[in-house]
Amino acid sequence: MTAGIGNAARYGIIIRSGEALEKLSRIKRAAFDKTGTLTHGKPRVVAGVSVDPAYADADVLRLAALAEQRSEHPLGRAILSAYTGERAEASDYRVLAGQGVSAAVAGHAVLVGKAELMAAQGIPTERVDARAKEWLNRGATVVYLGVDGALAGFVALSDTVREDAGATVRRLQAAGVTPMLLTGDNGAAARAISAEVGIADVRANLLPEDKMRIIRESAGGSEPVCMIGDGVNDALALAAADAVLVSDEIKRLPYLFSLTRKVMQTVRVNIIASLIINIAAVVLSALGVLTPITGALWHNCGSVFVVVNAALLLRLRDD
Repeated sequence: MTAGIGNAARYGIIIRSGEALEKLSRIKRAAFDKTGTLTHGKPRVVAGVSVDPAYADADVLRLAALAEQRSEHPLGRAILSAYTGERAEASDYRVLAGQGVSAAVAGHAVLVGKAELMAAQGIPTERVDARAKEWLNRGATVVYLGVDGALAGFVALSDTVREDAGATVRRLQAAGVTPMLLTGDNGAAARAISAEVGIADVRANLLPEDKMRIIRESAGGSEPVCMIGDGVNDALALAAADAVLVSDEIKRLPYLFSLTRKVMQTVRVNIIASLIINIAAVVLSALGVLTPITGALWHNCGSVFVVVNAALLLRLRDD
């Protein structure tokens, strides 16, 4: 266990404990978050679209950015960075987990978030679905803007898939780990990303608690599952993380699962070898072949074998 944890640390993977390593060795399904995990997590605004004559396209971006001034979510930060005009202080800022944010901006009650958030606040988005769908079909994420109880427009954002995401997914599948995508984004954007990286099982429009429920349901089945995310909006699912990637490299994941399985294989070999050595010692002692002195040497030889066999794990490399 110590050799395996040490080897993983060499590649920037911190495994919490021996028990965590054992859990990881049994993983059959890996659930990925999208933003910041399969993608770079650095979306950029590609359009601000007004659907209310009272607001220009630039006003939609301005109000959304001012409402997102204190946001820690990648989409919120992208909207804020795209706005280069003067900034006014927003008050009564609230994060609506997995849905969006609300704030008071320049005397207006502003909502920025998913269509479900707008619907929950009595702001229908159906009349602009066709315009929003154009961006969704391109793989973009659409964030709606509500002002004083009415729909003012939406902001379209696009993210880029990590260069190594597709190769990582293929290596996981080759290692017997089935990937799935759990995301709070809309179905069209999720399917566009999943098709690019090669993930067939896609669950979209999820809240953080939905992700946690899916993880728990899967964990209780025949395929042990793990959640892979960057921590943003995934605190519930990642609260009990067994391993942490210090560097931002998901390409290390296949090696992590391969390493943990080899560690457990070595543990089993060591246990079997130790039993054989000890049983042989008992038999040889009963036959009078081993004396107390040679018996002690025999025991030490067994201990050396176990230590050397475990130490070989330190020589494993991530190709």
